[in-house]
Amino acid sequence: MNEHSHLVYVDEESRKLLIYRLSEKGKKTLLTDISLPIEQGWSSDLESIAKQLGENLLMDSPAARRLLDI
Repeated sequence: MNEHSHLVYVDEESRKLLIYRLSEKGKKTLLTDISLPIEQGWSSDLESIAKQLGENLLMDSPAARRLLDI
C-alpha cells in the first residue's frame, strides 16, 4: 500500500503556505500552495483557509482515512 506524509512550510517572503506530499522513499511533491491573507489577526478568511486545509489533509492521508474509516 502506498503511504505518504505531509510537510507544511510557510514561505514568509512570498506569504504562502506550501504543503508537500512526502512519499515513503522521500520524494517531495507539491500538493498545494495557498496565499496567506494580508489582514492581520484571526479573520474569516484565515478561518476558512484553516478549515479547508484540515479537511484536505485528512482526505489526502491514507492513515487518517483508515483510522477514521472515511
